[in-house]
Amino acid sequence: MSVCQGESTAHQRSCEIRCLSSEELGKRGLVEAMTLIHDRKVGLCEELEHIADCLPSNVDELTCLSVAAKLMPILRLAHEYEENVIFPAYEKAVAGTGQSMSVDRLRGEHISDECFAADLTVILLKIGHGGYVDQAETFGFMLRGFFDSLRRHVAFENEHVAPIIRNSILNHQRKFSGELGC
Repeated sequence: MSVCQGESTAHQRSCEIRCLSSEELGKRGLVEAMTLIHDRKVGLCEELEHIADCLPSNVDELTCLSVAAKLMPILRLAHEYEENVIFPAYEKAVAGTGQSMSVDRLRGEHISDECFAADLTVILLKIGHGGYVDQAETFGFMLRGFFDSLRRHVAFENEHVAPIIRNSILNHQRKFSGELGC
């Protein structure tokens, strides 16, 4: 059995991480929730990269089914939370600085990512159900294009959005504790 047909490290990692849910995100602070979302997205990227590396003939069908089953739900939940909670907090923190245009781009990337993920899901399900990879090289490029884009999105949020939100929260806490005389 090849490494690609055995249990992958990325698959093991995804099994170790609890499911992403609105309830789980709601229990956490903004930055911690964002970190959880990013962990899930990076885990998906690792699994998709593993699949791409195993093309054309060594792809594990169960891995494809597993990734296909969680790709859209994770993205939709993550995007919903980001757009309803993270982005408004970021926009509030950068109000008047001209940096809020980044949010429009990030929202656009969410739409693109979901459309791309839907296409990948169809192919992953086909492979997972024993289907042949018609154009393995093309599918490999699709996978790589998707997970590279998703990793860039996560990196931007980690480098720009999260620090601004973190600083905004700290400034608010300092102001609040100052008002209380602490």
